[in-house]
Amino acid sequence: MLKPLLDNALALVLLLILSFVLLQSLPGNQADALLSSDIRPDISAEDYRQAEVRLGLNKSLPEQFMEWVSGLIQGDMGYSLLYSAPVVEVLMGALPWTLALVVIALPLSLIIGSFLGLLAGIAPAQTVSRMLVGLVTLLSSLPGFVVALLLLSLFGISLGWFPTGGGISLQAKLHGSFAIIDWAYHAFLPVLALSLHGSVRYFYLAYGLAQQVGRRPFIQHARIRGVRGWRLLWRWYLPNAMPELLSRLSSSLPGVVGASLLIEVVFSYPGSGSLMLDAINNRDYQLLQGGLLLTGSIVLLGNTLLDLVIAVLTNRG
Repeated sequence: MLKPLLDNALALVLLLILSFVLLQSLPGNQADALLSSDIRPDISAEDYRQAEVRLGLNKSLPEQFMEWVSGLIQGDMGYSLLYSAPVVEVLMGALPWTLALVVIALPLSLIIGSFLGLLAGIAPAQTVSRMLVGLVTLLSSLPGFVVALLLLSLFGISLGWFPTGGGISLQAKLHGSFAIIDWAYHAFLPVLALSLHGSVRYFYLAYGLAQQVGRRPFIQHARIRGVRGWRLLWRWYLPNAMPELLSRLSSSLPGVVGASLLIEVVFSYPGSGSLMLDAINNRDYQLLQGGLLLTGSIVLLGNTLLDLVIAVLTNRG
C-alpha cells in the first residue's frame, strides 16, 4: 500500500517540474502577454524591463521555480490576465464542471463496458457478440473528441434533441429553478461521449475475463444444472470478473480526465478544458500553467484514493 503513495508523490514532484519547464520553453513570457496589447502599443524597452522585474522574470530559472513553488504552498498560482482575477479563483470556478463529468462518466464507462463485454464473452460465437465486438472495435479507433463530434452532429444539430453547447441555460442560471435538471440536460451528450470513450478498455477486459471464467469447473457445473442467461451472468460471471475490473479504475482515470478536456471544447462546456484553450489562445501563461498543474494533481489524487480503496477491498477478500 505504501509503494503507490510513494510513486504518486514522485509523480507530483515531476509534474511540478514539467509544468514549470514546459511553460518556460514556450515562445514569449508573461511580460510579452501583458504588454503586447492594444491598450499600450508604444511600449519602451524600459517599460518592458520594469515589467520583467515586477513579474520576477529577470531572475534565474531555479529562483523563479522556487518562488513559484513557494507561492503554490501558500495557495498562490499567479494572476490571470485574461480574466483579471487570481488563477486559483478562475480554476475553482471551472473545476466543479469538469469533476461532475468525470465522476459520472468513470463509473458509467465501467458499467457499460463491463456489462457489454461479459455479455459478448459468455457466448462469443453468437451473432450479437460478434456485432458488439465489431462496434467496439470501431469505437476504439475513434478519439474521444471525434465521438463527441458525431454525437453533437446527430443528437444536437440534426435531431435537435439536446443543446449544442453550454453547461446551463440562462433562465435556470437567473432563476435557479430546475438548475440540476437543466445541467443534466446540457451534460448528457458530454457524459455519453466520455462514457463511450472510456468503456472500450473495460469491454475488452470483460470480454477476455468472461472467456477465462467460462472455462472454470463451477461454470460448467452451473450450465449442467441448467443455469442460463441473466442468472448465470449476475450470479457467477460478474462476481468473479468484478475484482479485476475494479482494479483498472485508477489506471483509466488519466485517460478519462484527458478526454474530458477535449470533449468540453467540442460542446463549449464551461470546464477546465475550455478554460485552458482560452488560456492558450490568449497567451495567459499562468492560467495555463495552473490548469495543467491542477488537472495533473487531480489525476494523482484520484489514483491514490482509488488505489487505497482497492487495497482495502482486496485485503477484506
